[in-house]
Amino acid sequence: MALEPQQLKNILFEEFPGRTRQIETLLNWFGMPKEKTPPTIFIHGNRALGKTELIKRLFKLGFTSRQYSFLDCRVCYSIEDLFEIALNDLTGEQLSCKSINDFVMKLQEICEIGSETRYMIFDNADVLWDLSSTLTPALLTLPQWIGLNVCGIFISQAPWEKFRMAVGISEPWQLYFPEYTRDELIQILMKSCPDDEDPCFYKAFVENICNSFYENCDLIDFFRLLSDLFDKFVEPIQEERATRNDISLLCNELKSYFNETLDKLYLQDISAANFEDQLPQWSLYLLIATFLGSYIPQNLDQRYFATKACEKPRLSRTPKKQKLSHDSPAKLPQQLKGPQSFELERVLAIFQSIYYNHRNIQTIDIHQQIESFVAHHLVVCTVPYDRLGSRAYRCNVSYHCVKQVSRDIDFDLSKYLDEFDYN
Repeated sequence: MALEPQQLKNILFEEFPGRTRQIETLLNWFGMPKEKTPPTIFIHGNRALGKTELIKRLFKLGFTSRQYSFLDCRVCYSIEDLFEIALNDLTGEQLSCKSINDFVMKLQEICEIGSETRYMIFDNADVLWDLSSTLTPALLTLPQWIGLNVCGIFISQAPWEKFRMAVGISEPWQLYFPEYTRDELIQILMKSCPDDEDPCFYKAFVENICNSFYENCDLIDFFRLLSDLFDKFVEPIQEERATRNDISLLCNELKSYFNETLDKLYLQDISAANFEDQLPQWSLYLLIATFLGSYIPQNLDQRYFATKACEKPRLSRTPKKQKLSHDSPAKLPQQLKGPQSFELERVLAIFQSIYYNHRNIQTIDIHQQIESFVAHHLVVCTVPYDRLGSRAYRCNVSYHCVKQVSRDIDFDLSKYLDEFDYN
């Protein structure tokens, strides 16, 4: 039995902090069961922002089971799979369907049975392009095509601009899910507080974690690392070296586990050999290039990377350390400054210098791999995507991870970092 609109709204507000505007917008668009809705809705935003879970929960509580079909496009291996799952959800019967024309005819029959709006929800909608180049345009125009009360909802991490791959494609109503603020993230993470734990004590832990990882992790990452880090957080208490009132001491001791936790998180606690199985070898060189771009000052590029293709870098020996005069301020070692931002063009040049077979790699593949690194937080974009001009990035992987990757592909990282005291 579907909940009343106000009751549904209150539950969703409670379960999804930071998504008040999105909830109100969706409920206004959907209206009552028999009211006309927008023909197509496009929901987009980065991963782990509540898009899919909010839609699932909204339809489970607010609609009857035969009013909608939820389709995860990643598990549909053919157009027939997609159509047959949709028809099964809307009718409760196993119906075969071999073409979009057949699907439209059956969908018209379903819609004529009652006047309620039928919804087809396509999660990971960008995968639809892999099934057929004409499928997405057809689905976007389907409500107008059949002239019945049908709404198509497309959920994707990709922006709408990446869907404009066909001329005359229908423009959907769009709803964007922004990144969570720090306070919203704390609200969500507090839901994982154990029943037997003091909420104030757990909140102090969560706030400390958010202060350290907010810029580098998304909600999925946070939920994966919270349990292990909380065990480390209370370890001094269990060993009777501290009490629950010693929050500063507990937070300081926890910091020693942060690098280890990030390495485990980003590389999924796998060896570099397994990492190679997941990525082509050139991608590992590209990851190393992002690290070098973050830690080697740009004024040394000529020395380290201005080499001919297929040649090893001609590196001079580490120069003798010059004695600083009393009037000259001491320079902070590069590794203590932390990773610096680099422009995409610079890391491409570094990659071409260190990878001998770079001519066989398409530029578009390199760009896509960089975006994949960003999605998995191996690299951080330091310039917003909506800003014009060259994008800037920063490597987010520790030296120890890059060193392990370098060792397994027989790349001598020390040649590039010898004067920065990494050994």
